[in-house]
Amino acid sequence: MEEVDGDVTKTSWIGSTLFGTYTLLGPIAGIVQHRFGARLTAMTGGLLMLLGMLVASFCQTVISLLLTYGFVAGVGLGLGGNVIGVIPGQYFRKRRPAAYGICMTGSGAGLFVGGPLCQYLLHHYNLHGTFLIMGGIGFNMCVAGALLRPVNPDRPYQLDDEQEQERVVVKTVQTDDIVDMSKSDETSLSLVNEAHTRHMQAIDSSKDQPQVTTQFEESTSLNETKHIRKMICFNWPLFRKTFHIFGQFPFVVYSLSIMLWSLGEAAWVFHLPNYAEYKGRSPSEAASLLTAMGAGSMFSRVFAGIAASDSNIDAVLLQVGLSGLAGTVSFLFTVGSSSYMSQLAFSYFYATYSQGINTLIGPIIINLLGLPHVAVAYGIVCFFCGLGHLLGPPITSTLYKGSGIYEYTYVFAGACLVLGSIATALTNIGRLNTSTQEI
Repeated sequence: MEEVDGDVTKTSWIGSTLFGTYTLLGPIAGIVQHRFGARLTAMTGGLLMLLGMLVASFCQTVISLLLTYGFVAGVGLGLGGNVIGVIPGQYFRKRRPAAYGICMTGSGAGLFVGGPLCQYLLHHYNLHGTFLIMGGIGFNMCVAGALLRPVNPDRPYQLDDEQEQERVVVKTVQTDDIVDMSKSDETSLSLVNEAHTRHMQAIDSSKDQPQVTTQFEESTSLNETKHIRKMICFNWPLFRKTFHIFGQFPFVVYSLSIMLWSLGEAAWVFHLPNYAEYKGRSPSEAASLLTAMGAGSMFSRVFAGIAASDSNIDAVLLQVGLSGLAGTVSFLFTVGSSSYMSQLAFSYFYATYSQGINTLIGPIIINLLGLPHVAVAYGIVCFFCGLGHLLGPPITSTLYKGSGIYEYTYVFAGACLVLGSIATALTNIGRLNTSTQEI
């Protein structure tokens, strides 16, 4: 606002475009990672981060910053963000939510350090020098990506403990035969081969006969697994998998709840420093509020992961509570933030409740759809999250310009967070209905 354009609405579009691009391109990032792997995806993201920030350091207009800092660097962030949301699920089988929580603390640590760091860089190097230095920091994503261990191609997805305990069956619709695959003796293997032979003969005998379908939930041998996987990849491309995911009602409702949460989250984070200055705080004091949020964020992300690792705690219900409490804090912030210390306290407690949701997204997606769909599904959720990040700051800026009352920003944020909590609760209702229909 001091160096490029003083209009709060125009400048809010720059930051919202960055995070909007980062999340709106989630489905594309998911497809890229599914096709090329996490290592190459993360390294490409680091390269785009450097390129976007480097060119932005020479820009003098809002439009050029939208294209460079907002779009190019946003694409780089999107590629790296999708890797963060998928890799813990592929690496860990036990305590997976806790692994997500520890991994997601990186974002909280960045928020904790980022406020004072950016304030220091802006003071000494101005906006364009800060862009250049931040691009160099983001380029280190290439180093982090190079250290990622590739997932075993023979078994790209590990099963959960509950899935490993389930018995795998082969169902033949025409004869209603059920073959138990949980045993590994020769008798069960021969029955599987007989069922498969009958299936192939039924298809070749006559086109008028009803088609027999066989579903393998786990292959009996490594070679057969590879062959079936290749056939599935050939017959069911990624866009059909994406279409199938959108047909799952609980997942669609959960995606909408994430969009509502991100609307409130974006309004909080983007407007907090300017709101603090509006209330009489200095720029350094305003930046320290982000540091307080970072401290609460790190605690929240780890705590949410550890709590969700307990089999007696439902991750969906945990998110319902966190989002509802964050909305309540946002409402109270409008009447209790007159002093600097109260602003620090509200910033800390808001992040303590809201930021843990970042940890829960990955485990909830895995519970809703299964691990093989997590790369594409996480990208879809990021798309809905991006809608919120893209629209939240401009909407609240318009509210402020039209009314002259900055507190409406946090009333809007609180309403979105509470509605997001309600939508998350509806996810469990959809899961119950789906389970009842399957039974």
